[in-house]
Amino acid sequence: MQSLYLIGVLITVLSVAWLALCVGMWRLHRSRTQPKLVANTKTLIVYASQTGNAQSIAQYFADALSVLEKVSAIPLNALTFEHLLPLEKVLFVISTYGDGEAPDNGSLFTKLLTTISTSTSDRNADINQLNHLAYSVVALGDSTYPEFCAFGYQVDQAMKDAGAKQLSKVITVDNYDELITNLADITPDWLEVSQQSLIQQPSLIKTTGTQVVKSKQYWQLIQRELLNPDCNDEPLLQITFKSIGPSPTWQAGDLIEIQPKQPSEVVDKWLAENNINGDIWLTHQGHQQSLKAWLLERELPETHKHSANELLQALPYLHKRSYSIASIPEDGQLQLIVRLFEKHNGDVQRQAEKQEFGLASGFLSHYCQVGDVIDGHIKSVNSHHNIDHSKPIILIGAGSGLAGLKAQISARFYLANQQDKSIGQSWLIFGERNNKAELPINKQLAEFEKEPVKVNKLSCAFSQDSQYPKYVQNVLFNEQDKLHQWIDDGAYIYVCGSLVGMGEGVQDALVTILGQEKIEELQQQQRYIRDVY
Repeated sequence: MQSLYLIGVLITVLSVAWLALCVGMWRLHRSRTQPKLVANTKTLIVYASQTGNAQSIAQYFADALSVLEKVSAIPLNALTFEHLLPLEKVLFVISTYGDGEAPDNGSLFTKLLTTISTSTSDRNADINQLNHLAYSVVALGDSTYPEFCAFGYQVDQAMKDAGAKQLSKVITVDNYDELITNLADITPDWLEVSQQSLIQQPSLIKTTGTQVVKSKQYWQLIQRELLNPDCNDEPLLQITFKSIGPSPTWQAGDLIEIQPKQPSEVVDKWLAENNINGDIWLTHQGHQQSLKAWLLERELPETHKHSANELLQALPYLHKRSYSIASIPEDGQLQLIVRLFEKHNGDVQRQAEKQEFGLASGFLSHYCQVGDVIDGHIKSVNSHHNIDHSKPIILIGAGSGLAGLKAQISARFYLANQQDKSIGQSWLIFGERNNKAELPINKQLAEFEKEPVKVNKLSCAFSQDSQYPKYVQNVLFNEQDKLHQWIDDGAYIYVCGSLVGMGEGVQDALVTILGQEKIEELQQQQRYIRDVY
């Protein structure tokens, strides 16, 4: 009996020791994957960013403030109470994504928000220790969505609930534009930095009056190819540009922000209805062109009370649209893959007389002609760059999402064949509508399996296949064992395409197959990357 008791004690001791070892290893792993703060940091800048805007602003602020004091900038997912305990101030730069949701690199913080929000009546020691902390929130969003800056306000409320001192009301930024937004207008008063110190790249800046404007980048359309001809689908086009002047650099995973333009006849009609001469020349922000040329990029109200000279100050620019880049700089050109959105408003007679398209997709796919020059600004998305190409990668997407996947394949091909580097295996899971082998898009997919490009595994899902219709999430369920094996081998998951439908379906499938805990672990390790829109 005594021997059984001793065995039980021994098992208990060993179990506790094993648990302690596991916890210790987890903490060691977490500490290695967490970003390190600059020694003696007084102010921490924390960002949550889906397309790179919030991260770009956070870095501007960090660079400007570093002249005066020790400062660090980290993604929101990496923030812990341990980070906050020794600090004096925190500046949150927070984007809201989708329907009031957190960006991917801020989504893990929602658990911490829940803990803080539900602990106001019985706060634990960690939360009480935030009483020493002061903070501000700069929230980015789009006011055309009902949940404008919702996640930024959630972060603000959570910090209030934790007892932290709010230094200023939430500063909201509607449709941030890196080229024209005056950073001084969105800088908290306590962040004592000059506007000039907020300029990251002075060589790319022009000063006009009191506003700082980055030089624009121009691209000439050189080719446009329909990837799904003779299909009863919305057209999918591959669009190729060359840079006007020195070509900017970018990496696989980056975006280009396109300034769309109104159809010429729309502006002509508006000018005629308002009895305005569109041929007069006006100078604005250091550039000179006709009023009509200026108005091609502006929203046109039904009525107005402005003179021709006042119009450019009064009328806002059309909303820019970001697109995943389908090529790498070494290709010598910039490629996009765009789905032409065709409007269906129920007016059959009007549609028969004139086709109507989405503003940005219509501009790129229909109205812009070969030889025309457009305004497009490269947006670096650092969260899409953290890929170890020596590891396997699972590329998942559908439709126009092929763009981001092509760039990743090209980057690996370049590293392997031009820089003689060892790269991991790649598995492409792609969904489109029609499975006709003669379609240009399906020919491209077939080429990916051939040398020298070579993806190691190609899985296609065609939603209009008459015999076996399926979607990319069906492939994941059918290949569960293979998926687990690749993840165990250290694979990255890179998803590109529409958030509604494909993105949500893939997310639900991965959670079902791998489990929520594993998904969060992959996010923490930056091995689950989404370029969804």
